[in-house]
Amino acid sequence: MAAPPPRTNGSAPSTKPTNGSGLSLTVPDELVEALAERAAELAAERLGASTAPELMTVPEVAAYLRCNKQRVYDLISQGRLPCLKDGARVLIRRADLLAYLEAVA
Repeated sequence: MAAPPPRTNGSAPSTKPTNGSGLSLTVPDELVEALAERAAELAAERLGASTAPELMTVPEVAAYLRCNKQRVYDLISQGRLPCLKDGARVLIRRADLLAYLEAVA
């Protein structure tokens, strides 16, 4: 397979072989970039919604902060990290955790 011709600037169209028959497709770089950006936006939206729970447990917060669970309980008892109680479970809102991190940064 022959190498594509060298580009002199970023606006030159790219030629991509579509199959082994020698046919090629010319696609402007601007279109390729626009499609890549849109695909990245869609992927980020879908991943953000599925991997970021609103409520986190103490072990999840400890893992996020890379500390032990006792440190999280200490932050809660000092009033520095708000929490919710669900029976015996202690839950922390992700937004509250992020706000705490912004305050100490």
